[in-house]
Amino acid sequence: MLYFDWTSTSPVSSEALKEYCKTSENYYGNPSSTHKAGLEAKAKLEECRRRFASVLKVQPANLYFTSGGTEADSIVIQSLLNNPSPGEILFTAVEHAAVLENKAILEKHGWKVTLLSCPEGYLSLDALKKALNPSVRMVCIMKVNNVTGTIMDTKEAVKIIRDYSAQVGKYIHIHCDAVQALGKIEFYPSEEGFDSAAFSSHKFSGPRGVGALWCSRTAVQSLSKAGGQESGLRGGTENLPAIAAMTLALENCIADLHCHYEYVTSLRKKIETCANDLGFKLLSPSSDSGKEYSPYILALSVRPIPSEVFLRVMSNKGFCLSAGSACSANTRGKAEQVLQAMGIRPEDRMSAIRISLSYLNTDEEVDKLCSALKETYKELNYGKI
Repeated sequence: MLYFDWTSTSPVSSEALKEYCKTSENYYGNPSSTHKAGLEAKAKLEECRRRFASVLKVQPANLYFTSGGTEADSIVIQSLLNNPSPGEILFTAVEHAAVLENKAILEKHGWKVTLLSCPEGYLSLDALKKALNPSVRMVCIMKVNNVTGTIMDTKEAVKIIRDYSAQVGKYIHIHCDAVQALGKIEFYPSEEGFDSAAFSSHKFSGPRGVGALWCSRTAVQSLSKAGGQESGLRGGTENLPAIAAMTLALENCIADLHCHYEYVTSLRKKIETCANDLGFKLLSPSSDSGKEYSPYILALSVRPIPSEVFLRVMSNKGFCLSAGSACSANTRGKAEQVLQAMGIRPEDRMSAIRISLSYLNTDEEVDKLCSALKETYKELNYGKI
């Protein structure tokens, strides 16, 4: 099996797995307990918080451990429901389902949700300027799109929002889903001007079911109430072994971030060349487009072949690819929504596949992938290339 679906999830690294087991064995106390075992677990927990925060260049007191990126997004967005007087929230139209699925919940409680246009996968700054008004309380802007790998100009977007906020005298909370950014590109949420950002461990070779939320504003209050863990923002006994493994996995990724980035870029260019030779349409930015993109993600259209047919044949050949987001039973449907918001034609949306990479992929694996893409396209397109 050759794995090219790293954007959906990544295998736990051997180092992170060892750290998980070691922490499980040595720190079995509840961090909320006041006996020796509990205090030792608490010390380990706070050590992980300091190390994780150090990578982000933020204060440890503003970092909260969660069950993943989805919960981190939901804590921030659904905190609006604590407000007795509904207003408006802005989402980019290409957000992950972890953000977009909150639309119906907010609207049910009287909030107005506006989706900002994202031609070619990039937030329209003009659309943002036009959408801002005194009723806006929050804006959600992802950093790296999970379907196409486009990287948003978040710094300019934040500046526009902050300038408007100062003009009208009302603070607007700016949240970032940074799940596909952390561990792959440089990302420091405080330096970019965000108020909060969500992260997920299993995207950078940590275990599943654990993530983090950085939030600098005390105005955010979770709807979920429990035992007061994580400063009351995320109740429930902390999953210390997973947190320790996630922290180590992140540190390992960051240590060689630039080398990994350059290497993965070379792999992506090879696949891009193959795709162009086959006549596939790039749905992600090309490497020579001059646009900001993540080399870890490459979306293609294999038109006229439907994506599920193409992926099934590739799977039978031993290749793991996807049609887009894996966070839904209807994965192609979720990816199509993002591609539609980008302005991609219906025939290309129906034939979209996503190849996602890791620094652990080899040149040989990519060569085999390119051969299989050519072979599969020829088989399903009745020998036409």
